[in-house]
Amino acid sequence: MADFIVTETYGQAGEAAEGQVFDAVKAAFARRDALGFWRYPLTTRDSAKEPDILIADPEYGLVVIEVKNLPITDIAGIAGYRWDLRRPYFGKSFINPYEQARRQVQLLIDLTARRSELARVPARALVALPQVTREQWEAAGFDGLLQETPLLLGDELTSARVLRAIERAPLIRYGNPLDEGQWRALRSALGTSGSLPGRAEPVPLPSRPLLGRHGTPVPAAPARKIDLLRQAQTAMKDFDLQQELIAKTIPPGPQRIRGIAGSGKTVLLAQKAANMHLKHPEWDIALVFFCRSLYDQICRQVDHWLRHASGGERTLQGARHKLRILHAWGAKEQPGFYRTLAQHVGVPPLHVGNTPDGSPGYKLLYACKALISDAERLGRSLQVFDAVLIDEGQDLVHEDETLRHEDKQAFYWLAHESLKPVPRDVPLFSEATPAPELRRLIWAYDEAQSLDTLAIPTARALFGEKLAKALNQGVTYRGGIKKSEVMHRCYRTPGPILLAAHALGMGLLREQGMLAGLTQQEHWQKIGYEVTGAFRAGQEITLRRPPEHSPNPLTTLPSEPLVTFHSHRSRDVELGTLVEAIKRNLGEDGLVASRHILVVVLGGHPDAKMLQARVFGALRHAGLDAYIPGNRDINVLHQPYPNNDPNGFWRDGAVTVSPVMQAKGNEADVVYVVGLDHIAKAEDDLRLRNQLFVALSRSRGWAHLSGVGMEGTGLAGEVRRVLDAGNVLTFRFQPPKRHLDDGE
Repeated sequence: MADFIVTETYGQAGEAAEGQVFDAVKAAFARRDALGFWRYPLTTRDSAKEPDILIADPEYGLVVIEVKNLPITDIAGIAGYRWDLRRPYFGKSFINPYEQARRQVQLLIDLTARRSELARVPARALVALPQVTREQWEAAGFDGLLQETPLLLGDELTSARVLRAIERAPLIRYGNPLDEGQWRALRSALGTSGSLPGRAEPVPLPSRPLLGRHGTPVPAAPARKIDLLRQAQTAMKDFDLQQELIAKTIPPGPQRIRGIAGSGKTVLLAQKAANMHLKHPEWDIALVFFCRSLYDQICRQVDHWLRHASGGERTLQGARHKLRILHAWGAKEQPGFYRTLAQHVGVPPLHVGNTPDGSPGYKLLYACKALISDAERLGRSLQVFDAVLIDEGQDLVHEDETLRHEDKQAFYWLAHESLKPVPRDVPLFSEATPAPELRRLIWAYDEAQSLDTLAIPTARALFGEKLAKALNQGVTYRGGIKKSEVMHRCYRTPGPILLAAHALGMGLLREQGMLAGLTQQEHWQKIGYEVTGAFRAGQEITLRRPPEHSPNPLTTLPSEPLVTFHSHRSRDVELGTLVEAIKRNLGEDGLVASRHILVVVLGGHPDAKMLQARVFGALRHAGLDAYIPGNRDINVLHQPYPNNDPNGFWRDGAVTVSPVMQAKGNEADVVYVVGLDHIAKAEDDLRLRNQLFVALSRSRGWAHLSGVGMEGTGLAGEVRRVLDAGNVLTFRFQPPKRHLDDGE
């Protein structure tokens, strides 16, 4: 069965005829193993408009259909591929529809030919005229030109005639029907998974001998982690329909994206923002995030997708005046979302120093609430943007009711008010109850990664009861674009580590019973688990994560256990063991310090800060370079402003040692999670449990838990039970303290 993706709603004024063609194409290919797009995001300076319809099919290869909604009376004459018009069409007195489609095909050829197996994919183009019949075309005397411009006319929109028109269109590139492997590669090449930017690989520094415990060089071994990682990276990434529906569609109103850690939320939001800019360069767009250490990563992603969809012609540098990457707060040296809006309203922006004591999130929401009140008091509009996309949405809510604006979360209401309303069609008849005014606000979140709050960013919590009720009417917009998506595949973290992260983060195997979690089978299934059992108090529930929902190939390769736990008698022993393990990574495993290896410290702020300093000291004492996020330089424990780098998270040649909050959104192949004893001291604290989930889910390959003096503690026994469970985990259900069910 074919998959079809509508990247932007159609069927509005002037688009009915285009929609007829797309509906006919969908019907023609419905029973074929094909992939179809309405307005596939691909533009160049020569072709500012993306293909109206793109079809990929194992037999036909690539097919582009350019739709021209012209009546026959508007065409004055045709010479070759040039059509002269009696009245302007989008300001043009003549058009070259086939040449436009041919250029789009050529760009697709260039895009797919980067893969050797796709060097000879057949490709063709044709022009659809839904307002023109065959009789009208022939009566106008244009029938002798059919060989010049392959056509699909308005009375030929049956399934059989659509396929016949495609078959008769001359090939722009000759090739043979695709075999199964080539078809899989073509789908992947047209999708997100097959077009991801290359990982920001660490720069290997000149090597120096690494010495083991007795001063002898650490030997190289044949089964190296670096070889396993390279083998895993060469595995083909399959086409993921849900990823495409999120990344390539532009909803005409709010959209909520709920995704588990490692599902690719940040990548998809970056691609979505880039596609929006390419389709609507006149829009003002903001992509907003909470953790400053994500800034460079998000900029790199957006720049990649702009280049990818434009054949390298568009870049973030050239789009910054319209497409803005903004930290949620901002600072003097770097614009942020809140600060930009404060300046727009004309009020002095608040900062960390003149807001009440509290966490960074608390302070930000306090400032946002004050700004909304200031704008209302001054009678000034906050409207700046046409679209706002929010990453890490769970960090921009708070359960403290004093931070709300009426019954709404302050940051989200500020974002909502910063948006211009989406233009609506004028109704033919008066409406008894006018539809709610829509604004293009898109937010992505994973409530399991909340570190500062236990609030969940549902539409009701964000926008209040009245607006949420209106927004939740129906599950899709016109054209089929969903109002809400729940992402169930985790591409980053191997299945055994993700299962352990969920189990420990929720306390599923605690002797006293679970602390948090989902309480309905369908909600576990939505995040990628197979579930058996009834969710009634005292009943056993069994969870299994199938490989297709955690497709990291490392789980299929021979390796040491992907997730381990060790309890040590003292902190010195724990850190000594950590140093030796990192030396092995740098020696026999063939890894380098930055981006391959990450150390995450657990605990509340004072405990985590002290432990970070001790890990840093242990690495430096062993002669290893270390980096503290937010510093400008390596091998320095703290660098105050202005000699710092608030966006910094990695430095070539150095092992990053990070608290959980700064590690969010980042990832590494080997993650060491130290200080588990800090969680054990208050193992029923849900915020600390969430730290454990976030830390483990940073891993792309291996995760190693450690703590001090944990033998005999409840948490140590729980961790061992979780790791012993492997890929199938059974727990006894009881109503949790915190429900994580998808209530919308």
